[in-house]
Amino acid sequence: MSEYKSEAAEVLDFQLSNGVGYWEPRGIPTPARLVCAFSSRKGGVSEGPFTSLNLGLHVGDQPNHALANRQRFSKALGIDARHWVAAEQVHGCKVAVVGVEDRGRGALAQGSAIPGVDGLVTSEAGVWLACYYADCVPLAFWDIKQRGVGIAHAGWRGTLANIGSEVLEAMIRYLGSEPGDVHVLIGPAIGPCCYHVGEDVARAFSERFGREPLSQREGRIYLDLRAANQQLLKESGVSPAQIHQSRLCTACQSGVFFSHRRDESPTGRMAAIIGLRER
Repeated sequence: MSEYKSEAAEVLDFQLSNGVGYWEPRGIPTPARLVCAFSSRKGGVSEGPFTSLNLGLHVGDQPNHALANRQRFSKALGIDARHWVAAEQVHGCKVAVVGVEDRGRGALAQGSAIPGVDGLVTSEAGVWLACYYADCVPLAFWDIKQRGVGIAHAGWRGTLANIGSEVLEAMIRYLGSEPGDVHVLIGPAIGPCCYHVGEDVARAFSERFGREPLSQREGRIYLDLRAANQQLLKESGVSPAQIHQSRLCTACQSGVFFSHRRDESPTGRMAAIIGLRER
């Protein structure tokens, strides 16, 4: 696959707006007011290991650069950067329900993010749920009947803790969603081509999933985090036809994505954004 070209089977399509590159769903049923996007590293002002569209405020980049990048990404999507809401992302499985009163939390300062959670849901329009990642799996949820949206940050710990199921449960309990109306997009993340893990992590996944998400070659064990999340979502009641999995690997394409595994620290972060436009 060329740098920014989607394969035929890919569920995301690359877009370029005012020089800012991002991925959005293609060929997937979405509500009319839905905004769902995954940033690339193209079109920002950051330099060095953060070149160029770093959206993380917690990785060592100059804060004014990261904030300028958030403004650029927001402008490309036609949303307000001041209305982003972010979770603290602690590699857990707790979920918070947020609304218009939470707009701006984590948007301009890392310390104002919703503490202690890795998942967010909302039923209110104009609230832009944000997830930052550089290999971990971003999960974007939407109710096709526009009852609400959700987002989750699923690293290997959060995956084992079933963060995706917790977001789904929150949408059902607090937003009134039905499992049959929920779609989930498993976004770009490190793939089984690149994600080698130690025996302790492999053992934990083997005990939970069997050998399905694990493979071995050249003396190393590789984990398919996206497949593990897909299995958990199916077990939670999401129809397989409504789980959409990107094939984009963050570690494979250095010009497209930041990757903590590939680049180590310091490196930047992409963002996944989801929300409903106001009528």
